[in-house]
Parts: sequence; C-alpha cells; structure tokens
Amino acid sequence: MVETVSVEAGWRERPGRRPLRPWLLVGLTLEQWLASLEDEPPPGEDMLPMSAPHAAAMRHSADALEQRFPECAEVGFDLPVVFRLPDEHGLQVTGRLSPDVFVALGVERDPAREDYDATVLKPPDFVLEVLSESTWERDAGPKLDAYALVGVRECVLFDPTGEHIPPPLVRGFTLSNAGARPLPEVVIGEGASGVQSEVLGLLAHVPAVAAKGQDHGRVHALRWRDPRTGEDLPTHAELAAAREAAEQTAALVARNGELERRNRELEALLRQSRGG
Repeated sequence: MVETVSVEAGWRERPGRRPLRPWLLVGLTLEQWLASLEDEPPPGEDMLPMSAPHAAAMRHSADALEQRFPECAEVGFDLPVVFRLPDEHGLQVTGRLSPDVFVALGVERDPAREDYDATVLKPPDFVLEVLSESTWERDAGPKLDAYALVGVRECVLFDPTGEHIPPPLVRGFTLSNAGARPLPEVVIGEGASGVQSEVLGLLAHVPAVAAKGQDHGRVHALRWRDPRTGEDLPTHAELAAAREAAEQTAALVARNGELERRNRELEALLRQSRGG
C-alpha cells in the first residue's frame, strides 16, 4: 500500500510497506475508514464554506487542465468519485471520494455528470488535492492510500498558504500497490522549481516562492507549465481576457482605419474645391 509522506519526515518516502488493508490498522471497517476520509459536518450543521485560496486554486487548475485536454479527458472539479472495493471479507463496499480536481484520460467529458463512477468508467489517472488546515494531514496520508486502492496513478498536493509544505509548496507522488514514489522536482530557473507530472506531461509549479517564514500570510498560485514550450497553461479567465484585449485592439485598428479613410476623402474634397 501507499507509503504515507509526512511533513515531519521532510516529505520523503518512509521505508517499508503499509498493509493492503490500512483501515484495519485503525480498528475500522472499510466503510468506516472511507467515510472518515471525507468532510462530514456534525449532525444539524452545514458544511463549512471553502476558503477563497482553496477554491481559487481548484478553479485555476481545473481551467488550465480543461484547456490542455479539451476533448480527450474528463476533468473533474469538486466532482465526487464513486467506486467499489472488496473489504477484508471479500464483500464489495461502495465508497465515495471528492478530490479537488481529477483527470481521467480517454473518458468523454460530460458536463451533466453529478458524480464520476470509477468502476463503470475507469479510475481517474490524476488527482490534485489543495491542502487546508482541516484536511492537510488526511490528504497527505490516508487519502493517498485510498486513491492507490481505487487505481489512481498520480496525486499532486498543493499548499496555497505555505503553512504545511515547504517551498516549492507542491509535492507529487506516483501511486501503486508498491508505495508512493515521489515525483521528481525540477528546477525551472531563478530559484523556482516544481514537480514533473508523468501522467499529464506537465510541470506543476508555484511562481516566486520565498523561503518558509519569509512571506507569512501570502496566498500562492499553482501554475501548470508545458515543458515543451516553457509557457504556463492559460485558464478560461485568462483566455477570455486575452480575447477581449484582442477584440479591443481590432476595434481600435478598425476605428483608426475609418478615420484615415475619412481624412483622405476630406483632403480629396479640399483639393477639388481649390481646383474649382
């Protein structure tokens, strides 16, 4: 099973292997263990609202990945993943996980989906978890086990506040029954670095990350870079802004052209008037 990577261990893989049934270690059934991985509000209370940095990081990455895989993948944004796993008695248990963002390559995108059935379709190939104060220990530990059990191939963790992961604030892991192998860290120049996603063929990085403790309170952004071009993938908002700027430029050029045409007509009329 997956090797849990902890902040205290410096985000390095620990030796040994975890058992194939991690829920038994904590004295739970598979169903109870899966339920403990999801945010459930106390009885009679609503779910706590998602923080602005958390929501922004999710939306930004989902936008960029939708641009990268426009038709050949399902990109889930806060879309529950439903699956079935055998427990220690061989009985099938239905589970439900809600990754912040996931990518299932080769699956036709369906905007009408209310959940993603990993058993009927296929397991997501990639998962992104944005860490928060209430979820980071779970996301960096037992939830990696769950994703490996389901068949997810790769998981990236991102810390928008820099409180739980040291620079570069992003860590990634290849998941399998043999453990969690850290994704390679790649230096991209000027002291910046990120992790190379083998599944997506993209570099996840956080621009201008200072050393831990030097920028307390700052919120960071996760960007996805195409290593072939060296350019960050745009989001829908950035593409819309670029289109608007291009339209404004085109309108300005057309207006200037119309003014020049009218000036030429006036000069021609003036010459005719002088000649008469």
